[in-house]
Amino acid sequence: MAGTSFDIAVIGGGIAGLTAAHHAALAGVSVGHFIADGMPGGLVINVGALDGWPAAGAVGGAELAAGLLGRNEELGVSLVPSRIDSIEGGASKLLSGPDGAWRAKQVIVATGASLRTLAAPGAEQLAGRGVSQCAWCDGGLYRDADVVVAGGGDSALSEAIHLAEFARSITIVTRGEMFRARRSYVSRVADDERFKLRWSSEIVEVLGDEGVEGVRVRDNEAGSEEILSCSGLFVFVGLAPNAALLPANVSRDDQGFVVTDANFETGAPGVFAIGAVRSGYGGRLTQVVSEATTAAERAAASCEE
Repeated sequence: MAGTSFDIAVIGGGIAGLTAAHHAALAGVSVGHFIADGMPGGLVINVGALDGWPAAGAVGGAELAAGLLGRNEELGVSLVPSRIDSIEGGASKLLSGPDGAWRAKQVIVATGASLRTLAAPGAEQLAGRGVSQCAWCDGGLYRDADVVVAGGGDSALSEAIHLAEFARSITIVTRGEMFRARRSYVSRVADDERFKLRWSSEIVEVLGDEGVEGVRVRDNEAGSEEILSCSGLFVFVGLAPNAALLPANVSRDDQGFVVTDANFETGAPGVFAIGAVRSGYGGRLTQVVSEATTAAERAAASCEE
């Protein structure tokens, strides 16, 4: 399939990419959907029940992604199992990756973001041996255990709440003086005595040999340090945008997220960015669906201009 030309190329296999490909195909244009290694759905497939998703019952991330993938196939979306490393060109964009090159009139970048790892001694060495970034995957391993969650946003609190189904206690360590999460999450944490909160603090070392045995926590206001015993550490300290494929002249904010206009078009005409790769993305699944729909419809209209 290398060398094929499409009206619209969608890059990224998360919900943003799946939704954009869906609405582009509904507009009647040819769509190539580029998904690199990994399960379609992105980070959301690790979520067993999506909060706030409008459905009659609980819907898991993997279930939602699989449904979109099947519907897109029915609509004629061409699935291309390849990573894209660069986007070049003007009216006709050249997309290049390890498996070949393709052309497209319009490109929608939905490559998302990756979970940042913890920059503390011991964190990398104990990854997979007590240090995790998926409570839905590993929570059952910590039944009646003491665990620590690093982070203060939606992801951290959502995962902490899931851990409460198994763990004896959950200590949440956040650098902020308050959470940056939705109110419903904050209320659930505040109402459960199993949650212990460490404000204005950070983990400066992960302790253990064969597995996590504890963490060293620094109180940034008091300037003191304390060792907390635990057998699991779950890290949700922010995201790093997967934006390296975009040209260097495409504007980014100070964290590297891509700057777009109201239609989610970047500074490179005909190249759109949606979802977690984009500066200003609010983090809600319903928001990414809206962004994907808007970008797909605008890109499809541009194909006809």
